[in-house]
Amino acid sequence: MIFRVVNEGRMNQVRDLWDYCFEKKDDPFFQYYFNEYCGKNNMVIGGFEEVNNWERLRCMLHVNPYMVRLRGQKQIIPYIVGVATAPEARGRHLFKELLETAFEVLRAQSFAFVTLMPIYAGIYLPYEFAYCYYRHCYEGEIAKFPLAPQKFRLEREALEPKILAPLYERLTEKFNGVPVRTAFQWQKLLTVQSLEQVQCAVVYDEENYASGYMLYKIEGECLKIIELLAESFAFKAALLNFAASHQSEAKQICWPAEAEDKTFLHFADQSMSGRLQPFMMARCINARKALEDFAVAAEAEGSAVLLLTDKLIPRNNHLLELRAYGRKIAAVSTAKDEEITMDMGAFTQMYFGAFTATELYEAGRIKCNDLSKLILLDKIFTKQNNWNNEYF
Repeated sequence: MIFRVVNEGRMNQVRDLWDYCFEKKDDPFFQYYFNEYCGKNNMVIGGFEEVNNWERLRCMLHVNPYMVRLRGQKQIIPYIVGVATAPEARGRHLFKELLETAFEVLRAQSFAFVTLMPIYAGIYLPYEFAYCYYRHCYEGEIAKFPLAPQKFRLEREALEPKILAPLYERLTEKFNGVPVRTAFQWQKLLTVQSLEQVQCAVVYDEENYASGYMLYKIEGECLKIIELLAESFAFKAALLNFAASHQSEAKQICWPAEAEDKTFLHFADQSMSGRLQPFMMARCINARKALEDFAVAAEAEGSAVLLLTDKLIPRNNHLLELRAYGRKIAAVSTAKDEEITMDMGAFTQMYFGAFTATELYEAGRIKCNDLSKLILLDKIFTKQNNWNNEYF
């Protein structure tokens, strides 16, 4: 088995495997993805096996680059999608070698993290991916969804970046780990949304300024909210009331809100309260690089000896003394005894701010010989409100 970056001459096999495992070739998304995006703006890594003097694609993953604002700094974090194995090669545990090849390539390109949205987390947990993004998902009868009336103007608008991009940039400032949508990313996103017949509603304030938007579509008997961002709860409620007005078109409503959303406080029927749902995983593939790029939000003083373990990337195992001074940190190799031990999954969750070091310790995700060191890590790696709504 040979694992490598797929060239144009083998892209037909990539298309065939995608057609087998995901969208079919006549699907609008398939046509857009392979005609406009795949191989031009991303990278595909595949595992090939020679059969009768012909290399056949047995497994693949696609690496889509995203600019992400992580702890106040912009960095490109590859997003792994399209993980698939041909049916004739399943059960051979090819994914490990495929992932090792991908990580080697991406480390050589100086990336520190990767993300992915799992269909089944159990595939990725053994390779030290960990959930760093959650959502509060509401699902229920649309007739039970209306909130208190809001007197704002709403309009259905075209899927245009000139309307949505400024709103998105302003309304995602409070989030961590959020994708920075460039003009290209907006073009890609809205092209696909248009193909999937997504609609757009915008709410305006008293002075006629756009103060929130909702992307949605009706699929069968369900109104699905794809993305909703608003300046305040009042504008959010206006958009949700607009969604609830579609009772003649839909019986159910589905809304994956941000993890910290508190709309459930306004529902009289507790069955509409929703639930917290894991959404996207991340993994550190270069801890040294990640710590070099780290920006400390608040002043901290002290040191802690960390043992960082990585079962998949030998070069990513480190025994480091993490020294904090002011708003800076230094990670120095040391021979001292470890005070805190964590694998790459826990390290990634702490770095992203999904959970504090103390929370991870209490959950049994990290080991600690000196509990006072957890307080230092909590000051350095503060908890964040993570949000990401990209699907490919």
